[in-house]
Amino acid sequence: MISQREAGMSQAGSEPQPEQQLNGQHAFAGQPYPQPLYPQHPYGQQPYGEQDGPPFYFPDLEGANFKSKATTYAVIGIFFLGIVFGPLAIRNAGRAEANGVPATFGKVAGWIVTVLSGLNILFWVVVLIFGLIYGGSGR
Repeated sequence: MISQREAGMSQAGSEPQPEQQLNGQHAFAGQPYPQPLYPQHPYGQQPYGEQDGPPFYFPDLEGANFKSKATTYAVIGIFFLGIVFGPLAIRNAGRAEANGVPATFGKVAGWIVTVLSGLNILFWVVVLIFGLIYGGSGR
């Protein structure tokens, strides 16, 4: 007489039984089981506080923030108080480059704004001095 186990295995399309899985190989194709891409913690997740590698941090994000500030200060300095916003743009561009993010526009525009604002201030100081010397009461 045939046992139920042998009868179940002889039927076409029957589900594999656990006894058919041998030595880490799949019963259908004799292929090894697929391994996970990353090693797994025995409980599925790593416990809090035990992480692999450094904390989640983007150093480029801080540099991009300084680059954005440098560009903003340079553009504001073109229209308003360039003698103040130009050096702020230069300083933030330097900080961005220290973090590995190039901030060429902020640095160049900051220098241009600073120099042009300085020349503008110098021009008005000279006009004021000439006005005081030569613009007397006309007597």
